[in-house]
Amino acid sequence: MKLLTKTSLNQFWLSIIIIVITGIMLLFLLQREVSVEIEEQLEMQAAAIVHEIEAGRPVNSPMIQIISDDSPMLDQPRIFRDTLIFDQLQQKTEGYYYLTDNYIIKGQEYRIRVMTSHIGIDGYSKAIIYIFIIMALLLIICGSVMNYFVNRKIWQPFLTNLQRLKSYSVSSTEQLTLDRSNIHEFEEMNTVLIELAEKARAEYIALKEFTANASHEIQTPLSIIQSGLESISQFELQPEIAGYVVNAKEATSRLSKVNKSLLLLAKLENNDFPDKKKVDLSALLNEQIDRAEDLFSFKGLQLERQITYKEVYSSLFLLEVLISNLLSNIVAHAGQGTQVKISLTDAAMTFENGGEALTFPEGQLFARFGKGTDSNKGNGLGLSIVKQICLANGWEVKYHYADKMHVFKVFF
Repeated sequence: MKLLTKTSLNQFWLSIIIIVITGIMLLFLLQREVSVEIEEQLEMQAAAIVHEIEAGRPVNSPMIQIISDDSPMLDQPRIFRDTLIFDQLQQKTEGYYYLTDNYIIKGQEYRIRVMTSHIGIDGYSKAIIYIFIIMALLLIICGSVMNYFVNRKIWQPFLTNLQRLKSYSVSSTEQLTLDRSNIHEFEEMNTVLIELAEKARAEYIALKEFTANASHEIQTPLSIIQSGLESISQFELQPEIAGYVVNAKEATSRLSKVNKSLLLLAKLENNDFPDKKKVDLSALLNEQIDRAEDLFSFKGLQLERQITYKEVYSSLFLLEVLISNLLSNIVAHAGQGTQVKISLTDAAMTFENGGEALTFPEGQLFARFGKGTDSNKGNGLGLSIVKQICLANGWEVKYHYADKMHVFKVFF
C-alpha cells in the first residue's frame, strides 16, 4: 500500500471513530438536558396544582392524578420516569414523562402525579441524528479527499525523485538531478542522495578502470608465459620436464579463462552491455547445438531437441555465452552415454542431462568457485556467469534434480 493511501485511510478511519463517539455523546447529552427540562416543567405544574388546591379551586385534568386519602401510595418515594400511553385519537402509542411526589397542603398529605408528552423528543432526535450523519459524512469525505490531494501535492517532489532514482545508473554519464521541495526533510534527503550517487559513480568508475587495467596487465604476462611454454614444448625434453611443461600450459590456460570470466562478471554486474537488440534465440540455440554435436557424439550422449521460434531482447554476445556455458556444463558433467534434452518454448529454455546427484548443496551451484570435488572440469565460473546474464536480462534461472536428470531452466 502506498504511503499516501495509507495516511489518507488512517485519517478516514480516525475521523469516523471521533465523529461516532462525538455523536453518541451528543445524543446522550441532548436526552439528559431534555429530561432535566421536562422534570423542571413537571415540578412547576405540580406547584401550580398545589396552589390551586390551597386556594380551594378544583383541579380536573386527565394528565393529573391527586390522591388525598389514607392510601398506601402516600408512603412511596418521589418518582420521575417515562412511560408509554396509547392515544385513542391518533391510534398510536406515544411516550410520556410523569412526576409523582407527596405534598402537605393545609395539614393534609396529598400525592400528586403530573404528566406531559415527550414534546416531540423522538422526532427531534431523529432529525438531529439525520443532520449529524449527513454532516459527518460530508466532513469525512471532503476532509479525506482534501487531505489526499494536499498530501499528494506535498509528496509530489518525493515521488518524482523516486522515479528518477529508479532509472538512474552509476554507469550513466549524466549526473543525478532531483526536484527541489519546500519541505526541509525532502531537501535534506535530496542532498544526501545526490552525494551518495556521486560517491557510487566515482567508485564505479574507479572499479571499472581497475578491472580493465588488472585484466590487461594479467593477460599480457600470461600471453608471454603461454608463448614461452609453447616454444619450450617444441624442443626435445625429458618426460618429467615435458610433464611439468604440459601442467604449466594447462594452468596458464585455465588462469587466462578465469581472468576473462571474472572480467565478464564485473561487466555484467555493472550492466556494461548496452548493445541489446532483438535476437532470434531459436536460430542461435540450434547453431550452438550443432557446433557442440561432435562433443556430444564423442561422449556418446543421446541428444533430443525440441525448439520452437522465440525472439528475445538481449545482447547477442551474452546469449552466446549463456548457451555456450550451459552446453559446456552438459558436456563436462553428463554421464557417459546418457540422455540429453534441450528445449525452447515461449516461456523458458531448458537443458537436461543425465548424471549422478550433486555432491554439494544446490545453493552453491551458481556461486563462484563454490562447486564440489569435480570443479576441476571447469573454471568454477560458468554457472555464475549464466546467473548474472539472466539477472542482467531480467530472467530467472532455476535448477532441480529429478529421475537422475539435472535440469537447468531459464524463464523469460
